[in-house]
Amino acid sequence: MNLGEKIIKIRKDNGISQDDLAEVLNVTRQTISNWENSKNYPDIETLIDISNKFDVSLDILLKEDKTLVSNMNKKIKNGKIFKFVTITLIVLLFWVTIFEVTSYYKKQREIKLEDQRYHSMIENINELGFVKDEIGFAYIEEDGITYKIFIKRPLSKENVITANTTIFSDEETIYADYDGETIKVTYLNENKITIYCDKFGNLVNENQNQNNTQIYEKYKDRTISIVTRMVNLFHEIYK
Repeated sequence: MNLGEKIIKIRKDNGISQDDLAEVLNVTRQTISNWENSKNYPDIETLIDISNKFDVSLDILLKEDKTLVSNMNKKIKNGKIFKFVTITLIVLLFWVTIFEVTSYYKKQREIKLEDQRYHSMIENINELGFVKDEIGFAYIEEDGITYKIFIKRPLSKENVITANTTIFSDEETIYADYDGETIKVTYLNENKITIYCDKFGNLVNENQNQNNTQIYEKYKDRTISIVTRMVNLFHEIYK
């Protein structure tokens, strides 16, 4: 006996019409007719309602109706899949939102730090007497040496100061730069020779070739003077 036949038996055993059963279950008479003719089936909530109101166990209602059980299993399975997908999407949306919010506040923090860094740098170079040019640099000249930094926004992530001077008697130019860690000094004439110094202007590379060492020794005092002043200015600007 399938479910439709069982619903007919329940209705007749209780002496009620399709209209009466429809009213009890809050559905239409046509719905009752479709159930009884096995055109479709009640949902699980309605089956529980029938079981409670007519004192018939769900086991008896569902027993032997393989089509109904199969359809219910599919609905339950689909419901679980839908629930899983829904939960997955909610979790994904949550983490996307967290990422967006975190990225926003990180960006705002970077902007704030950039502002603080910029205003502090400008204040310091003004106190030191640097002059701003029209292409985004500020410079100061001392004893024939030009010290220069970049001040146009956005600033480079690395703080850098450069220094250069021309030794007119020898037609040599000394160019140096410092990023807070490495000091590179380049001597320019018909050749280009680069050495690396510590913050006191002393050679740090023991493998300098003879030519490099000779030119360093030739301009050692000048190099030390440039490097030590450049380092001092750097730390005054970016303190």
